[in-house]
Amino acid sequence: MTSQQISKVWTVLSLALLYYALNTYLVTQGGTPIFGATLIVSSRIPAAMMGIPICSILLLLSSLIGMDYAQKDRSNWADRIPLVGFERIDTMSREAKFYQGAMLALLSVLPVIALIHFWSVFSEAYAVTTKNPPTVIPSIWSWSALTSLNDPARVCNIFHMQPSAAGAPPTISCEGTNTLLPGLEPSAFVVMTAAAVAATLLFWWRVFRAGPSIGRAESDS
Repeated sequence: MTSQQISKVWTVLSLALLYYALNTYLVTQGGTPIFGATLIVSSRIPAAMMGIPICSILLLLSSLIGMDYAQKDRSNWADRIPLVGFERIDTMSREAKFYQGAMLALLSVLPVIALIHFWSVFSEAYAVTTKNPPTVIPSIWSWSALTSLNDPARVCNIFHMQPSAAGAPPTISCEGTNTLLPGLEPSAFVVMTAAAVAATLLFWWRVFRAGPSIGRAESDS
């Protein structure tokens, strides 16, 4: 693929990532999605939970494509960032460097910050079993609560626990739920996030490394 084609693919994936990350962030802050976006779930905590794997996968793909673009023979850091919206710019100019830096921050740095926020929201969530009556799971990392792969627990967007009469179990209310595989699902999300962040850091390193590129020479034919 030519550099222009790689830039277009990177732009499409990165814009999709930014779009989903921003809308999910708005939902986790109590807002509503913009531009008519439809998320998988619209409740605060479940939205953050689903935002982790979706944004991690998109970030991983865009970073791998960015690495491929950045490893070409380019001596200027701004020239190692895929072009968004232009076929060619003078990356030696101050305006072009500002533009390229802004695109990198918007399409690569901001999604990482959003992922950190999603993990913060998800890690504090209450979860309950689906048996009747439901019981509270100590944390989303509790492997002991993984009794099956078919809806063993639910993560709660709104959680209430009302004490009952002596000897009776408390009344638990779990609203705005989403299926959770305790221990297993969060661990899988950690692997996805770690892979995405590692690829992103490598992409940034290839962009800002000193000296000429260590990769193959660019070919736009």
